[in-house]
Amino acid sequence: MFNPLELFYPTRCVSCGKGGRLLCEECRSQLEPLEALPCIVCDRPAVGGVTHPVCRSRWAPERFLAAFPYRGPARKLVQGLKYRRVRKVAEIMTDLLAGELAETGVGFGAEALVVPIPLSFWRKGARGFNQSELLGRALAGRLGLKIRTNLLRRPKDSLSQVSLTKPERAANVRRAFAVKEKIQGEDILLVDDVVTTGATAREAARALKKAGAGQVWVLAFAKDCG
Repeated sequence: MFNPLELFYPTRCVSCGKGGRLLCEECRSQLEPLEALPCIVCDRPAVGGVTHPVCRSRWAPERFLAAFPYRGPARKLVQGLKYRRVRKVAEIMTDLLAGELAETGVGFGAEALVVPIPLSFWRKGARGFNQSELLGRALAGRLGLKIRTNLLRRPKDSLSQVSLTKPERAANVRRAFAVKEKIQGEDILLVDDVVTTGATAREAARALKKAGAGQVWVLAFAKDCG
């Protein structure tokens, strides 16, 4: 159906700028699946993204899954959603992420909860939305899982992680999260748009496990491999 707004605001590929679609076929074909999933704790290669036995602890996530390396069209998609605020990009990212999950054959228990990595009240207010929540909602619908958007809170407004070193990132998010209520042993699928060192995801998992969560798996659209 023709949309008259297209006359003034034509749809363009967020990656290359070509008119017609938010992600053109050429840029879609350039997306390369992440070849080697890392351990969420040490960032070294791990079979299936399962946390290394030597890296396991009471509070560490059990597994990390990501669809693409954070470069090329994958990077442009994330930036289009997060910084250019093109919310429809979240639907494309969800389709791509769900497709990669289907390829791996990974399944989640029917009682697992989808929990997006939250933004602080101030940062969400400035952006207008939480990109991880948009992804989480769409993914929960696709997988037939329940989503809890208010279970995990971020009362501490941390500095941006972008320019920080790995130790600085860990210190920056320490005790940044709080859980609104006790969890009755449910497994958690913790959703984020991009994971770099994993510091944010690990700290969020710590808060969830201290509140009674079972296993915590971290799921991201992209992994920044540096």
